[in-house]
Amino acid sequence: MSMYRKYLLKKNFWAQPKKDGSDPSCYVKHDIRTGGIYAYVQHRGVKIVADNKSKEFSNFNELDQYLDQLSMSTREDTTQFMQVLNRRNSSKMLRKITI
Repeated sequence: MSMYRKYLLKKNFWAQPKKDGSDPSCYVKHDIRTGGIYAYVQHRGVKIVADNKSKEFSNFNELDQYLDQLSMSTREDTTQFMQVLNRRNSSKMLRKITI
Protein backbone atom coordinates (compact mmCIF):
# COMPACT_ATOMS: atom_id res chain seq x y z
CA MET A 1 0.00 0.00 0.00
CA SER A 2 2.87 2.41 0.65
CA MET A 3 4.04 2.19 -2.97
CA TYR A 4 0.73 3.60 -4.19
CA ARG A 5 0.80 6.23 -1.45
CA LYS A 6 4.24 7.44 -2.54
CA TYR A 7 3.19 7.40 -6.19
CA LEU A 8 0.04 9.46 -5.56
CA LEU A 9 1.90 11.98 -3.41
CA LYS A 10 4.50 12.30 -6.17
CA LYS A 11 1.67 13.01 -8.65
CA ASN A 12 0.47 15.96 -6.48
CA PHE A 13 -2.43 14.17 -4.79
CA TRP A 14 -3.34 15.31 -1.26
CA ALA A 15 -3.96 12.79 1.50
CA GLN A 16 -7.46 13.00 2.98
CA PRO A 17 -7.19 11.86 6.62
CA LYS A 18 -9.85 9.61 8.11
CA LYS A 19 -12.04 10.90 10.92
CA ASP A 20 -10.59 8.46 13.44
CA GLY A 21 -7.05 9.68 12.73
CA SER A 22 -5.72 6.52 11.09
CA ASP A 23 -3.76 6.44 7.85
CA PRO A 24 -5.62 7.92 4.87
CA SER A 25 -7.02 5.69 2.16
CA CYS A 26 -8.36 8.51 -0.04
CA TYR A 27 -6.19 10.93 -1.99
CA VAL A 28 -7.54 13.97 -3.81
CA LYS A 29 -6.26 16.06 -6.68
CA HIS A 30 -8.06 19.11 -7.98
CA ASP A 31 -7.16 21.20 -10.97
CA ILE A 32 -9.00 23.87 -12.92
CA ARG A 33 -8.74 21.79 -16.05
CA THR A 34 -9.46 18.31 -14.71
CA GLY A 35 -11.75 18.97 -11.78
CA GLY A 36 -11.68 16.53 -8.87
CA ILE A 37 -9.86 13.22 -9.08
CA TYR A 38 -10.23 10.85 -6.16
CA ALA A 39 -7.89 7.92 -5.59
CA TYR A 40 -8.85 5.21 -3.10
CA VAL A 41 -5.97 2.97 -2.08
CA GLN A 42 -7.21 -0.59 -1.80
CA HIS A 43 -5.61 -3.85 -0.75
CA ARG A 44 -4.11 -4.60 -4.17
CA GLY A 45 -4.36 -1.46 -6.23
CA VAL A 46 -5.98 1.93 -6.60
CA LYS A 47 -9.52 2.92 -7.52
CA ILE A 48 -9.65 6.22 -9.45
CA VAL A 49 -12.91 8.18 -9.55
CA ALA A 50 -13.15 11.10 -11.98
CA ASP A 51 -16.11 12.54 -13.89
CA ASN A 52 -18.47 10.06 -12.18
CA LYS A 53 -16.49 7.16 -13.68
CA SER A 54 -14.44 4.73 -11.64
CA LYS A 55 -11.61 2.46 -12.74
CA GLU A 56 -9.40 0.13 -10.75
CA PHE A 57 -5.69 -0.29 -11.39
CA SER A 58 -3.13 -2.75 -10.10
CA ASN A 59 -0.39 -1.73 -12.52
CA PHE A 60 1.60 1.50 -12.24
CA ASN A 61 2.04 1.85 -16.01
CA GLU A 62 -1.70 1.64 -16.70
CA LEU A 63 -2.42 4.06 -13.85
CA ASP A 64 0.16 6.53 -15.14
CA GLN A 65 -1.22 6.36 -18.69
CA TYR A 66 -4.78 6.86 -17.45
CA LEU A 67 -3.88 9.91 -15.35
CA ASP A 68 -1.93 11.42 -18.26
CA GLN A 69 -4.81 10.73 -20.64
CA LEU A 70 -7.27 12.25 -18.20
CA SER A 71 -5.30 15.46 -17.90
CA MET A 72 -4.62 15.69 -21.65
CA SER A 73 -8.26 15.16 -22.69
CA THR A 74 -9.53 17.96 -20.51
CA ARG A 75 -6.75 20.30 -21.63
CA GLU A 76 -7.70 19.99 -25.29
CA ASP A 77 -11.37 20.70 -24.58
CA THR A 78 -10.88 23.78 -22.45
CA THR A 79 -7.69 25.29 -23.79
CA GLN A 80 -9.22 28.29 -25.57
CA PHE A 81 -11.73 28.91 -22.79
CA MET A 82 -9.03 28.78 -20.14
CA GLN A 83 -6.84 31.13 -22.17
CA VAL A 84 -9.65 33.70 -22.22
CA LEU A 85 -10.21 33.37 -18.45
CA ASN A 86 -6.50 33.61 -17.69
CA ARG A 87 -6.19 36.66 -19.93
CA ARG A 88 -9.12 38.35 -18.16
CA ASN A 89 -7.76 37.54 -14.71
CA SER A 90 -4.28 38.76 -15.54
CA SER A 91 -5.61 42.00 -17.05
CA LYS A 92 -7.65 42.65 -13.88
CA MET A 93 -4.57 42.11 -11.74
CA LEU A 94 -2.47 44.41 -13.90
CA ARG A 95 -5.08 47.17 -13.72
CA LYS A 96 -4.95 47.10 -9.91
CA ILE A 97 -1.20 47.74 -9.80
CA THR A 98 -0.40 51.35 -8.94
CA ILE A 99 2.32 52.94 -10.99
